[in-house]
This record gives sequence, C-alpha cells and structure tokens, in this order.
Amino acid sequence: MKFNTEIKKQLLRSINIIKPNFHCFTFTFQMQLKRQPLLMQCPSSEALNENSYLLYCALERTIMHIDNLHSVTPFIHHHANNLSKLGISHQDVTLLCNAFLASLKIHLKDYMTPTLEQNWRRAIRIFTNIITSYLFKTSNVVSLTDYSQKQLSS
Repeated sequence: MKFNTEIKKQLLRSINIIKPNFHCFTFTFQMQLKRQPLLMQCPSSEALNENSYLLYCALERTIMHIDNLHSVTPFIHHHANNLSKLGISHQDVTLLCNAFLASLKIHLKDYMTPTLEQNWRRAIRIFTNIITSYLFKTSNVVSLTDYSQKQLSS
C-alpha cells in the first residue's frame, strides 16, 4: 500500500488540528476504549494523560514514516511490545483502532472528509497489519498456490 506525499501531508495536518488539545483527545480515546469489550488491561486515565505528549509524538512519527515501512516497522514493533505487556489480544488491536478512528472523527468534526477518513483507514490498516503480524504471527497475504487451489475447488 503506497502512501503519496499528499496523503501523508493530509494525515499530518489532521493531527496538527488536534495537537493543541491532545489531552482532550486522549480523554476521548479513553472513553471510546471503555465502550469496547477489550481483553487487555487498559492504561489508567492518569497514565494516558501523563503520556499524552509521548503518544502524540509516536503518532506523528509513525505518520511521517508511513511511506517507508522499513523505517516505521521497528518503531511499531517497539510499541507492540508495550501493548503485549498489557495483554493485548488480536481482537483488541481492532478495537483499539476503532476507538482511535472514532476519537479522530469526534475531534476533527467537519474536517474529517470521506477522503480523509479513507486515508486514516489505510494508515490504520498498515498499523494493524504490522502489529498483528508481529505479535500474533498472522498475515493478510495469501499465497498464489492457496488462492489457485481454492478457486479450482469452488
């Protein structure tokens, strides 16, 4: 999945909109997480509040390098290890990403156009694929042989 410069700029502009109130964004994210049937241990509101600047920096760095997977993958793996310590499950990854997108929609309001949402979904899919591949040894890649055999049997 290729990200061009304009898409990356659009994602960076959107997080710059929420940057001045990122503490508020993390609070919204925490509230969205509480609505999810997470199996993992969620960080406390205080921990999220204390680390909101670090969370913003991690988000910004990930987006800045999303077009260079060799650069961003070790960084995401580092954060995956932190999530692993909280007992994250495969399902939790999806729930975290859904809560994140819902929080973005709340804070970006009218700025969240269908195109921007689609680009965020693409970025989140990359993040999800890297995390789940690393932590759970899963992949969304199907071998050509398996695909051909399935087509022949149907």
